[in-house]
Amino acid sequence: MKKTLRLHEIAKRIAEQMTLKNSDVRAVLESKKTDLPKAAVRQITESARTLIHEELMRLDAGHHPEGPKAAPRRGGTAAPRRGR
Repeated sequence: MKKTLRLHEIAKRIAEQMTLKNSDVRAVLESKKTDLPKAAVRQITESARTLIHEELMRLDAGHHPEGPKAAPRRGGTAAPRRGR
């Protein structure tokens, strides 16, 4: 079973993608002040959201594997109800 992502791992991935220092990305993710431009901060934040969303989807898929779906009942497949 694969482990979940941690903050420093997310920061490391984003830093590699954006060619930034890991410490700068981590500071942004920890909501600390940095000297990075606002556009870079927004991009880091959006990348982190995307990574977290993908991780949650992966974990959810592991908990709820796709199985055969039951066919929905339609019209006359059920027995008719009897009146009193």
